[in-house]
Amino acid sequence: MELTPASTVPAGQFGDGREPSDLSLVELAEQLEKVTGWIETQRVREREARAVYDRVRQETESNIARIRDYAKELVKHQQRKMSSFSGILGQPEAPAAVSRPAPMIRSGSTPKNLAEAILAIWSLDRYTDPLTTEDIAAALKDVGYKSDAAEASIRSSVNQALAKLCGTGRVVRLRADGSPIPPRDKTSRARKYVAATRLPEGMVL
Repeated sequence: MELTPASTVPAGQFGDGREPSDLSLVELAEQLEKVTGWIETQRVREREARAVYDRVRQETESNIARIRDYAKELVKHQQRKMSSFSGILGQPEAPAAVSRPAPMIRSGSTPKNLAEAILAIWSLDRYTDPLTTEDIAAALKDVGYKSDAAEASIRSSVNQALAKLCGTGRVVRLRADGSPIPPRDKTSRARKYVAATRLPEGMVL
C-alpha cells in the first residue's frame, strides 16, 4: 500500500469551498454534521500509515536478526579455515587473544561500592540472565548493598555505574533481541545488561 503525503487543507476549503461567513444557518448545520466524517477520514489515513510503519519495522528487525546470524556463521567458518590453513603450513595455531574481565565478587561478600554491587548480582545463581536497569536496582539488596536514596536517584546512579562498567568491558550492553552491542557502538540503545563473565563462550563483540 502506497501512501501519499497528507496535505494541510484550510478549513474554508472543506465542503463547497466557501468561507463559513458566507453560509446560511442551514448550510452551517449541514457542514457541522460532516465534521466527524472529515476527522475520521484523517484518522483512517493515520492508521494506514501506522500499519505500514509497523510492518516495515517488523521486517527490518527480522532482517537484522538474520544478518547477525549470517555474520556469526561467517566468523565461525573464517576461523575454521584459518586454523586449517595454519595446519597445512605446519604452523601452530595461535591462541585467540581474549580480554578476560576481572572476576566478580564472591557470593556472600559485601560490595564496597555500587559498581561492585552490580557485578555481584550476576554471581548469584538466581541472576544468570540479562537484566534491565530496573531489575538491577531491585536486586541490589540481594547482595547487601543498602542506600537511603530515593528510587529514582538509585536508578540514575545505576545507569552511571553501568556506563563505566560497560566502558571497561566488565558489563555488556544488549539490544532488544539479545544481541550484544559492540563497545565502539555509541548510538545503539541498550535494553538489558549482563556481566561479561556470563556471555556464552565464543560470542564475538
